[in-house]
Amino acid sequence: MSPIATSIVEGFSLSHAAILDGATGAEEVDGDIYGVRTASLEANTGNYDNTGDDFVLSSWFWIDNATVTVESGYVPFKTISLLSGSAVTSSGAAPNDYYSIPLWDETSVNQPTRPMLIRIPSKDSNGLARTLDFVLFKVIFAPLSFTGPSYKEGLLLSYSGRAVLSSVDEKGTPLAKKAIGRLVSRPQV
Repeated sequence: MSPIATSIVEGFSLSHAAILDGATGAEEVDGDIYGVRTASLEANTGNYDNTGDDFVLSSWFWIDNATVTVESGYVPFKTISLLSGSAVTSSGAAPNDYYSIPLWDETSVNQPTRPMLIRIPSKDSNGLARTLDFVLFKVIFAPLSFTGPSYKEGLLLSYSGRAVLSSVDEKGTPLAKKAIGRLVSRPQV
């Protein structure tokens, strides 16, 4: 008899990140970034203490957004196109083909929001292989940046954004209440 999957999971790597198209669900995505080195997701929280007679009577906590950052060892033109709104042009045939895209032009900032996925191979508390997805519904992206090139580290592409509350999920389906995203654990894909 094989073990039953549990809802207790641990992530132990990072397989990829993907900027979604707004119509495709996270479960159908293979990813548009190859070679992701790091990714982080940090909630921006705040609190307010209601005081009286020099005592804290109650505390209020909130979250208003989350900062997401991705660093990649590859320069994917498709991702640059998604973040900048610029089209990739190509010409020629292999091995003499080339690709070109404008870099940081005046229309590349303040692009429309997009959903995003960060995928992590994981396993549950019974040792069964799982996939853990962080699905962000509405991300406002900052302009991309490059680090390097440097000796033994190469050239790194980084992008970041602010995931904000959304009234729809990554496919545009209305939500019962606003959310920044969802966390999904499922059998490994």
